[in-house]
Amino acid sequence: MPHIVDVLIEERAEKLRQRPFVWRLVRTFLYPLIAYPRAVALIDRVQPMSGQEIFDHLSDMLRLRVETHGLAWLPATGRALVTPNHPAGIADGIALYDAIKQVRRDVVFFANRDAVRAAPNLVDSVIPVEWVEERRGHARNKETVRHMVRAFRQDRLVVIFPSGRLARPSFRGLIEREWTTTAVSLARKYACPIVPTHIKARNSWLYYLLYAINTELKDMTLFRELINKQSWKYRIRFAPEIDAGGSSDPAQLTAEMQAFVTGPLARGPARFQSTKR
Repeated sequence: MPHIVDVLIEERAEKLRQRPFVWRLVRTFLYPLIAYPRAVALIDRVQPMSGQEIFDHLSDMLRLRVETHGLAWLPATGRALVTPNHPAGIADGIALYDAIKQVRRDVVFFANRDAVRAAPNLVDSVIPVEWVEERRGHARNKETVRHMVRAFRQDRLVVIFPSGRLARPSFRGLIEREWTTTAVSLARKYACPIVPTHIKARNSWLYYLLYAINTELKDMTLFRELINKQSWKYRIRFAPEIDAGGSSDPAQLTAEMQAFVTGPLARGPARFQSTKR
């Protein structure tokens, strides 16, 4: 039976695998660069752990240098949503965990279902979402909803990356993908505040090089872009909470939130002001 690391990498390289000669070259020359042996060892190590133990292990392993601003804006108790931008992948979640655990330990993350496939006990700390549209179905959606409802009923702090994808590199820097309205809809449904959050971070130059060359090669670096971030610097800035209630259009409010997080909040302390409520 193939290791889950092999499965996840190969799922991200369907077109490359259709060309056997090219795929042999990729396995020979790229696998050492994407930290394949370390990824296998890491997954084997964390699989028996609980969700929080896995986050603690990754936190201890990476020892990210997280510079945090506005931590006082995080509610110490009660349900709430944190909505950050998404610059650098899995490590964004670890950096947020490092910051948030100073205030509370009940944080749960909306995350790619592949995380739970790699380490099933992560369901303690992750709401699994199937990002591949072709694999979505009633059972997968039901699984997501079940874990989501449980988290809100337990009044936990829920982190959702509204873009659902990593920021796109450009000559002007990273460009955040368009946010979905999910966070606003959930905040209204469960009557909880939203804490806008900005993360400043980046991936390696190899990631951005492969991004320019081939999307599948870039996607194969998912484990490397976690493991290689030992002692990397992150800056996280929280803003005062937003009351998402009212009659404003969810799409408009979401667009305004994204503009705020990637604009004023990225530049310094700021308070969100909606143009229409």
